[in-house]
Amino acid sequence: MKINKSILFLITMILLLGGCCWFAQYRYQNKNTLKIEVSFTHAPQLLNTLAVNKLLTQKLGSKSSLMKDSLDLNMLEIQLNSTPEVKNAEIFVQPEGVLSLQITERQPLFKVVSDPPFFSDASGALFAFQTLDSIHYPEFYSSTPTLSMESTAALISSLKTDPFLARELKSIRLEKNQYHLHLKSYDFQVVFGTPDRVQEKINKLKMFCAFQNVQDSLKTFQKINLSYKRQVVASTF
Repeated sequence: MKINKSILFLITMILLLGGCCWFAQYRYQNKNTLKIEVSFTHAPQLLNTLAVNKLLTQKLGSKSSLMKDSLDLNMLEIQLNSTPEVKNAEIFVQPEGVLSLQITERQPLFKVVSDPPFFSDASGALFAFQTLDSIHYPEFYSSTPTLSMESTAALISSLKTDPFLARELKSIRLEKNQYHLHLKSYDFQVVFGTPDRVQEKINKLKMFCAFQNVQDSLKTFQKINLSYKRQVVASTF
């Protein structure tokens, strides 16, 4: 009987000791694990808090990487900044043990029509295309899939600073180093040419559209060329 009581006492003590060890380890992990707080510098269109948390899990591999003692903030920033949709990520740990992420998302400027399609921002950086409700982006076509987007992004940025073209620009195509525009409310093709004298060409295009609005005879033209200085060359073919 005494032996059975001793064994029972020993088992009880082992269970209590194991429980205390488990509870101490659990308290330590909770105390040492960072909470995550995600904020955006402007209203996001492509990402959200859930998506960023998923990115963190993918980049870090496991929750153990979020322990205060083992977290490498520089590595984490580099990993997040390598995400195409992220323009800039800044990460810091607050004194109360919160991992704060401030995300600047890339802003789509135009859609690159390819297989698969992409978005480009104003710097020419490409990232995955997503359908965004009620938002129309100009479409860009090119026969050169490896073309750098920087010059095209700079041109479209300049075009969209004009209120008229911000509303009207439907698509832009690059053929043999010449840009061609299509507008929403006008059927003619616009040969814009090379991306120089941009403001002069915008002014000529707006003037031609204004004249066409009041003169039916100009509606027979199928193409106008803005690449010539101080004139617009219009043709019916």
